[in-house]
Amino acid sequence: MPKERKVGIFIDSKKKSGGAYQEFLYTLKNIHKYNNGVKFVVISASKELNINLNDESLEVKYFSLNAFERYVSYLRNFSPLIRKIKRYIFFKNKFENFLLNNNIDLVYFVGPSQYSLYLEDTNFFMNIPDISHRENFEFPEIVDSSEFRRKHDIFEKSLPRALSIITNCEIIKKRISFFYRILEEKIFIINHQPSNSITEFKKVDNTKQKEIRTKYNLPKNYIFYPAMYLPHKNHRTLLDSFKILKDKNLANLKMVFCGNDIGYLKNLKDYAKNLNILSDISFLNFVEDEHLPYLYYDCSVLLMPSLIGPTNIPPWEAFKMQKPVIYSSLPGIKDVLKDSVLYVDPMSKTNIADAIEKILNDESLKKTLIDNGEKLLQESDSEKSFLKFFKIIENFRKYQSTWKF
Repeated sequence: MPKERKVGIFIDSKKKSGGAYQEFLYTLKNIHKYNNGVKFVVISASKELNINLNDESLEVKYFSLNAFERYVSYLRNFSPLIRKIKRYIFFKNKFENFLLNNNIDLVYFVGPSQYSLYLEDTNFFMNIPDISHRENFEFPEIVDSSEFRRKHDIFEKSLPRALSIITNCEIIKKRISFFYRILEEKIFIINHQPSNSITEFKKVDNTKQKEIRTKYNLPKNYIFYPAMYLPHKNHRTLLDSFKILKDKNLANLKMVFCGNDIGYLKNLKDYAKNLNILSDISFLNFVEDEHLPYLYYDCSVLLMPSLIGPTNIPPWEAFKMQKPVIYSSLPGIKDVLKDSVLYVDPMSKTNIADAIEKILNDESLKKTLIDNGEKLLQESDSEKSFLKFFKIIENFRKYQSTWKF
């Protein structure tokens, strides 16, 4: 009797990567919630992910290639000479042998992964959260250390071979199609959702709230910005905006940042010190998932002046936690967030400062934004949206039945 075929869910992002890891978690949640008989195996490239799954039907396997093995796997696919002789005298494809041994014949990559370059005979589909490496060359995290070349290589070589591509809004879909000449019919939109810790938050535990306030030394009235400390996240302009507000003697106002630091945090702290506002800013590190709802709950407003996107997860989390949102007016974002946020020019410190002051002083505006955010979240049908994920698998199995017995 043939063994049951499985779908692999491959993740090589670390937990502290933020959005990519959260997308992975709510993919698993939706699979558990809406699955109708498909067998999945989670494949992690790192044991540091510490994946704990409530769904016992999901297996977890760890697999990674060393640098030499990755190079060999790459050559098997993209060296004309090696492609001709690989079946006779070259090393086997270790990744595909692993998939074969685990009865995995289809792989879903949670994000753009180099491992997609190593598949020769196995079909796959992939989530693409943005295409910023083709648009935002101004930022070091996009171009430094050959980052552009690495990412472009994945997109250029893997996307045309993918069964389907998943992204989260129309403008990113069009950009993927434009830059990499992919049929739009192959690109599916699945809406962003709040992270699991926010979705599952029901009511305040007063004891835990007090512990978290003490642990992070949280102020009473603060603007909240959860984002990795990277140039494109635009913390510096936000500090300039805050300086304007402090000079207006808004004495009780504070600001709380949280996120993983990869080298820019010290510069931000020094800059805040030079502006004489360091004592009013909380620069938190990566915050554990179970603490995050309380940071939203205690804040006055979520402010997200990111320069890359246009989409991000935090606005959806703020909608769930009934908090007003100020967001960057990036191309295409108004089709997604509509009238649920107050839009600002992310490069204008005065525009951002005015928006903060407006929300803090206008209760009617605040209520309107909160109501609109709640409504937008409710209208975002996560089940209908995520069923596209299963439709990709269903279509693959349907066509596969014509040649695989």
